[in-house]
Amino acid sequence: MKKLTSLTLSLIFILSIFLFLPQASQARVPADECWDNWERCRARAFQSDYGTIRTTLALTSCDIGLGRCLIKGD
Repeated sequence: MKKLTSLTLSLIFILSIFLFLPQASQARVPADECWDNWERCRARAFQSDYGTIRTTLALTSCDIGLGRCLIKGD
């Protein structure tokens, strides 16, 4: 009886992991959205009429935003 209970509990545990993990991965913000925002930000920075220093600062802020998005997931 102990073996059957142990086997049942381990089977439930393994199934719950396989059923939960795909849902947890889909709940996160996809990294594609971060990269799309980064590409748009860089395109705007390059298209602007700012000088060299302001364009460099804009590109740096794009890179920082990408890093925050990838790390935090928002």
